[in-house]
Amino acid sequence: MSLTEQAVSILFSFLYGILIYFTYKISYKYLYANKKIYSFFNSLLFVVDSTLVYFIIMYKINEGIINILFVLITLITFLLLNYFNLQKKCKNMANRL
Repeated sequence: MSLTEQAVSILFSFLYGILIYFTYKISYKYLYANKKIYSFFNSLLFVVDSTLVYFIIMYKINEGIINILFVLITLITFLLLNYFNLQKKCKNMANRL
């Protein structure tokens, strides 16, 4: 894998983590439905779809070579955005008291 393919893969992994975060934020109420069975299947479908789309695009970028670094970048980006959103919500709740 060339250096440009690695750079594009890292950039894509970072941007895909942001995309997954916003998709998760939009579909939050469907992922945590009232009934447990709907919640389970919606969560399973969300994870499978997002994973398949990630692997298909990575296959187009660098012939399907998936490095653990790319997956970690996507996961860390998603978790950091989720953490910062939680911090923002906590500050807003503290200001209301």
